[in-house]
Amino acid sequence: MQDCEAWARVEDVLEKLGAVEGDGALLAVRDDTLLLKLHSHLHTFLLHAKEGGQDWGQRVTLLHFVQTVLDPLVVANTSNSASVALALRVLASLVTVEADFSNLEDSKALSLFMVSLPSVRSEPSLASPALSLAMALMAHPDGLLWLVKNGIWEKMLLPCLRSPSIFVQREGVNAMVTFMLNLRDTQHFEGLVKDLYLLSDKFCELRSHMDNGPEAEEIRQTNLRVLSVFKQLFWQTLGKSGIYTKMRDVDDINIRILAILQNKVSDSSVSSCTDLLILNLLHKFYEKLMNYGILEQFLLDSLCADVITLSRLLLERGYIESFVRSSANVHKYWDVMMKRMKEEHKIDLTSVEALLHIITAFEVTCLVALYQSCLGKMMEAWPEKLKIMAKWRDEVQNRISTKEEIKAEAGKLERQMVASFCKDTQKTVQTAVTCITAITAVADHLNPACAVTIFQGLTFMLCSQVCPSSPIRHHVGLQRTVIDGVRKLVERFNIDWRKCYASVCLMGKLCDMAQIPGLSSQVKVSALKAMNSCINGFIPPVMSMLVNSGNLEHNSVEQMGQVLAVYLADVKWEVRDSALEVLITCMKLAKEKYPHFVNWLGRHHLNTAVITAIGDVEGYVRASAFTVLANIISIDKDWWSPKCSNLPAKKNSSQNNRLENGQCPNNRRAWSELELEEENLPHRALSAVLNEGEAAARKAALTLVQELFLAGKFSEEEVDSLVVRAVQHCAEDPDNEVRLAALEFIRTHLLWSLGKNGMVDGEFPSITFSRGKIIKLDTEEVKSRVVKVLNWVCECGYLCVLLASRRDLVASVASRAREVFCFLSDLVTRYQITQEDDDDGGGKVSRVGAGTAKDSGQQNSSPSRPGTKEPLKEETVLGHLDQIDKTIQEILNSSTLENVSTIKRFPQPDTTSPVPPKKLVLTPKDMPQACPSLPLTSLLQAFTALCQPHCCGDDEKNQVTEMISLLEDILLDGERQQRHLDDQGLRDCY
Repeated sequence: MQDCEAWARVEDVLEKLGAVEGDGALLAVRDDTLLLKLHSHLHTFLLHAKEGGQDWGQRVTLLHFVQTVLDPLVVANTSNSASVALALRVLASLVTVEADFSNLEDSKALSLFMVSLPSVRSEPSLASPALSLAMALMAHPDGLLWLVKNGIWEKMLLPCLRSPSIFVQREGVNAMVTFMLNLRDTQHFEGLVKDLYLLSDKFCELRSHMDNGPEAEEIRQTNLRVLSVFKQLFWQTLGKSGIYTKMRDVDDINIRILAILQNKVSDSSVSSCTDLLILNLLHKFYEKLMNYGILEQFLLDSLCADVITLSRLLLERGYIESFVRSSANVHKYWDVMMKRMKEEHKIDLTSVEALLHIITAFEVTCLVALYQSCLGKMMEAWPEKLKIMAKWRDEVQNRISTKEEIKAEAGKLERQMVASFCKDTQKTVQTAVTCITAITAVADHLNPACAVTIFQGLTFMLCSQVCPSSPIRHHVGLQRTVIDGVRKLVERFNIDWRKCYASVCLMGKLCDMAQIPGLSSQVKVSALKAMNSCINGFIPPVMSMLVNSGNLEHNSVEQMGQVLAVYLADVKWEVRDSALEVLITCMKLAKEKYPHFVNWLGRHHLNTAVITAIGDVEGYVRASAFTVLANIISIDKDWWSPKCSNLPAKKNSSQNNRLENGQCPNNRRAWSELELEEENLPHRALSAVLNEGEAAARKAALTLVQELFLAGKFSEEEVDSLVVRAVQHCAEDPDNEVRLAALEFIRTHLLWSLGKNGMVDGEFPSITFSRGKIIKLDTEEVKSRVVKVLNWVCECGYLCVLLASRRDLVASVASRAREVFCFLSDLVTRYQITQEDDDDGGGKVSRVGAGTAKDSGQQNSSPSRPGTKEPLKEETVLGHLDQIDKTIQEILNSSTLENVSTIKRFPQPDTTSPVPPKKLVLTPKDMPQACPSLPLTSLLQAFTALCQPHCCGDDEKNQVTEMISLLEDILLDGERQQRHLDDQGLRDCY
């Protein structure tokens, strides 16, 4: 029924959109994104109809709309571009789902498309959907032949290369490559390649007689698109099938590329040419390898010799930057070719690394030149540096398994590069920056042994900072590039001392770099991120020894503590935040493996800096500080003692008795006990949860509150009157991450309450100990305890939060709330709890808290719970409960959040003030109003509707409903017209 209503509205919309006036104008849609959304829905339903064997799409009606809109008179009117684009997209969808191509030809829609093609390709907004239609036709078994017969190559694809829109140019390149690959085994392929050769030859001919200008730039861009077509042809077939012979049978592409390089062209053109030459060489190697059937060493020798010749050609003509960019791509191309050959032909060539090592040696040559040209005095003072460099070079050469004459040629070229680089230090620095950036861009494709070689070169450059004349002490770009390069290699390849002994000194060199005077904030952030990666990767490998060796001087971890102490007070918030990120990692490691990080934290007074950071002016810094403190609290729950705290002491604790007598079980905690208590951290964290202006800070503060709660830093009264109400407030936060954190707190609080009532690892043991007594937990006792927890969930307001969150518009929030509901439903089912099990009977609200240690018959006088001094009248109670049940039922039956507002508080406006002073003490009057209490019957009633899995038809119904709403927006019927025009938010939602 709903489908019929949707299709009737679609026909109405299409009829109005296709109503042509006298001058060929159509109905104007002010927001063309609505039409994009309409096509998305139509395409989805057409695919569903094809899969189900149905004719839901009413293709006849859609084809009639396409024929009307693609009339040449309509297409020529520029005001109709949005409707024409919709017609082209609809036609592409019809081509996708149509099995009988003759139906499309008989409808004349494709003929109208070809007739209107001159107007379509001149308008960029129409050229893109037209290319989508062409791609759909190429994918159709009979559509490709139709495109060839109608000359789509000359009429549309080639003109796209000169389109004024760069997006149309890129889409045109993809369409041309697909077209050529589909015709690769036909006689048409040769003609297509020759057409591209003509464009390239025209570029070379005109470029030699033309100065720089608009026309010259247009020709250059067209040539770049031609090179992109050839590059994509080689790239998509690399390692899969040979195309080198087919291209060479037409003509030699290398001659044309070298002819382009003869002219003075830009770096982008040179890079495209070089990439194409390298891909051509790899295809040549691939085809010869497949013809021989086995790997012959002379094939690899020939490939290495060709690459050395190409490198020398580029360097002699001054294309250094283009050379280093393209040489980095060799790693990527080789890696992809090897993987495809292994998948397609079961050939594994991972042991062949000679080419990669030659290229790697070229790449680090600029670093070697910098090292040698700027460190002459240091070389004289420390000759062992020369020995280290010589040993490293020998290791690189030993990895190259090829002919000696090729090694000699490679070494000769490297020496020429070093001599050239040493003449101009500034140019060498720029080349080094370009080279390192290009290498790290393809880090995922580097061979591990080559990655170690590059890592060694970058580490040697970091070591050169001890020399005052080293460029890494003065050049900001080089500093940042080297540090980021080291970090990416460490993260990608997990380099440790077993792979490269230079990694042992990496952390210390990063600390030395961070202490260079006048370092820019960007470099400081890069250094801190690299330190973080080193800690995560356990570099240096003696991390555990260094952390536990506080008396040793100049070890890297102690240096890192000194650096963090300085950077936590930096004027730039990015530096402070990055330093806190390092501390977060350290505290996580302290919790998991290295508790000595705690002593290290106090030894460098970093704890004081973190406490100060929770009052920082920048919200993200405050968020990171809260996260550090949350990790600190989670390390050890007993950091605070009653002697150092104003909080009520835990009863029956032998540890507390010792502390009252002046005995501290662990002196290393003294700094944290005193300083954290003086800062009144629990109340400051609660205040941040309520008043922080940054969502990230609110979430981090709530996480800290959760850790403080688990550590027992809140009394029972504070939990009931402060913490629970703050969590309810966070559940209504505008930011979905904060709402998720609130639901996580509720889940944690629920598990904590069950644990306090005797549950261990999800089960209740048969016996338990309480106040020195052995208590047997029979079925009724367990059931009573579970009922008490469920009553508490309903009474404290958590049930209202879960009901509202279950209908949250963000899927992750609604899913998390549903998980909590399913956990509660499992408790009810496992322990067979019914409405008769309510403590007060008759569906009345229980006043017993889940976390109290009192008997179940006593009432809790917590400020967050209603008083029970005077009994309520039965009529009043029943009337109130009836209203609650009615509200719950409305929520369960509603698809919106309108009814939730009847039991849900509205969030208070956010403030941007930082964390309040340490002397702040919150009271219940400072907290938001608590959510109302609900009876246990409300929770039991909610399970039936909320814990059912979604049926598969719900998504389709939602799609139909959404499309009906969309059609109403397009039609602009009645009162919706003016409101739609005035409401920018309604238009933006699409």
